[in-house]
Amino acid sequence: MPTVKKGISPHSDVHLLQAYLASAGHPITANGQFNDATLEALKAFQRSQGLVVDGVAGPKTWTALFACQPQTVAQVASKWLSQADIDRFAQGRQLEPAAVRAVYAVEAAGSGFLGDQPKILFEGHVFWQELAKAGLNPQTLSAAHPDIVYPRWTRSHYVGGLGEHARLARARQIHDSAALRSASWGLFQVMGQNAEWLGYADVHAFVHSMQASEAEQLEAFGRFIDRRRLRGRTLTEWLRAKDWASFAEGYNGPAYKVNKYDQKLARAYQGLVSG
Repeated sequence: MPTVKKGISPHSDVHLLQAYLASAGHPITANGQFNDATLEALKAFQRSQGLVVDGVAGPKTWTALFACQPQTVAQVASKWLSQADIDRFAQGRQLEPAAVRAVYAVEAAGSGFLGDQPKILFEGHVFWQELAKAGLNPQTLSAAHPDIVYPRWTRSHYVGGLGEHARLARARQIHDSAALRSASWGLFQVMGQNAEWLGYADVHAFVHSMQASEAEQLEAFGRFIDRRRLRGRTLTEWLRAKDWASFAEGYNGPAYKVNKYDQKLARAYQGLVSG
């Protein structure tokens, strides 16, 4: 586990610490900000466990957090992806497991969950579109909710971590299904607006799957690459051929070259097969 301390730790690590502190009986809002309340909750936990009270979550603090709430740890761990899941996924699509793992290494950012909550990113410009489809006026709503309803993509309103769930919760109060369709979900950040196209009954069925496990998140990714086509071939076929440029273009869009996704995928694959 990462060492988490005030002033230098990323939001996602702070969110995880806050979630475990809250589960351990030290109520705190999981917002990803290592504020004074987080520091005091951390010190209170360390004091209760007889640890050095330094306000830094290192290996000993994490061990104590896990030891005092094994059920929470087991619940979280039960959602994680296994090698067997990857092997089944690959076999069912005639893919090399190393090719699937390469995409996982580049695109999945390590985990599909923060604690027991699926990782999401709420997109206010998509919410604008979905509200219009639902017959609501997004321009009027934007005046009251400028950080969750806006006409063009911007990263300026992202808060990251579990804070994205707070943004989603506010959006759901405006229009539930439009809000769920406006977030990307899980390991591979599949958009909720793709739910029916991917074969789910509706966006609520899709979200239920995303909340269940990383294996279900992998399944959603599989449905996406089975259906998404580029130059007459599905992304599954491009991945089977290990044509990293075509796969990256189809999955990440024309700007894939800017972030060198094809090169990252190729390096990840070579590292796996040569290691």
